[in-house]
Amino acid sequence: MSNSVSEEKTERHTHKHRSKSSKVLRAFTYVLTPFLILAILCSGAFLALHKPFSEYKPYLDMAFGATPMEIRNLRTLNKYRDDNAPDQVGEIEDEKQETHTIIYPYYGDFYATLNCEDAGMKDIPVYSGTAEDILEYGAGWYNGSVFIGRPGNVVIAGHNHTYFYNLPKCEEGDIVTLETVYCKCTYIVSERVVFHETDYTYVFPFDDDRLTMYTCWNEGRLGMSPYRLAIICTLENIEWKEVETEE
Repeated sequence: MSNSVSEEKTERHTHKHRSKSSKVLRAFTYVLTPFLILAILCSGAFLALHKPFSEYKPYLDMAFGATPMEIRNLRTLNKYRDDNAPDQVGEIEDEKQETHTIIYPYYGDFYATLNCEDAGMKDIPVYSGTAEDILEYGAGWYNGSVFIGRPGNVVIAGHNHTYFYNLPKCEEGDIVTLETVYCKCTYIVSERVVFHETDYTYVFPFDDDRLTMYTCWNEGRLGMSPYRLAIICTLENIEWKEVETEE
């Protein structure tokens, strides 16, 4: 009889202890879980918005009272040059002996907008340079080629899974436009060429005025490849613009 009572008391004590532990654990879980979820969500939001915020910050500063000089110093987010670096200005004389102004881009600058409506290539941003981080934001103008508007071979590269996804759709006779702040060039697609990455023939200088766009070529499939598809275009017309340069 005494053993039965003792066992019953022990069981009650254990049950009370477990009940108290369970209550504490539940209370701890109910209180802590929302904070953990909130912390995870906030961390994810911060990581997702960090990059866009750094890109939008200059415009937010403009909207919320930055001085004109501060706005001038925030006019670009190009990490390859100082924000307040002066414009690089040059001049070119066309066939009519008229002089036009050219603004040369710094490495990493936004340089032009590319369009080929027939191939579904619309408002593709073109940056100066072909480094991997630059090609994340658009196509890249190859610095070993001529500046847009100057005589020779303008070369632009892009990834086949992003901005040059539709490049293989370009056909002979399609119209391609390349527009900068100082001119708009119109080209006609004249040739499609597949070449090996070690063959620099098509990115070398040429005497004729042309545009060469190229991307990885994997028989129409996406992904890296040692081969390149080049779309070669012949210059048809240049429309020069009046530009204002910084003093």
